[in-house]
Amino acid sequence: MSIKKNSFKIFSLSCFLLISSCSSNVANIEGTSNFSTIQADLNTHEFHTVEYGDSLWSIASMHYGNPFYWPNIYKNNTDKIYDADLILPGQSIIIHKNISPVAKERAQTYAKNRGLWVVGYREESDIEFLENN
Repeated sequence: MSIKKNSFKIFSLSCFLLISSCSSNVANIEGTSNFSTIQADLNTHEFHTVEYGDSLWSIASMHYGNPFYWPNIYKNNTDKIYDADLILPGQSIIIHKNISPVAKERAQTYAKNRGLWVVGYREESDIEFLENN
């Protein structure tokens, strides 16, 4: 039993000496640093749960203030929305807050020139828009 006590005392003493020797070399931190008071907006998107009567047109109007930006919502939710003309109540779609002016312009141009809406069918023009923009 005395060997265990002596071993523990030696181990404790060596740990104490090691820790105390490490802490003696502490230096003061000098210099200045500029910190921004503006916090980055980490919320770059929000979720919208589709309700009965919603369309991408009405959702874009509600969230972006311009219904012609609906192609941006469609493009960002291709994993959830197969046909831009058909969204279902209960679907949760992502609405990106920060859309570039170029993306807005492309979406608006496409929305104005898309053509007929056919429910349940993915239009060729939609596929081209998704692939090229």
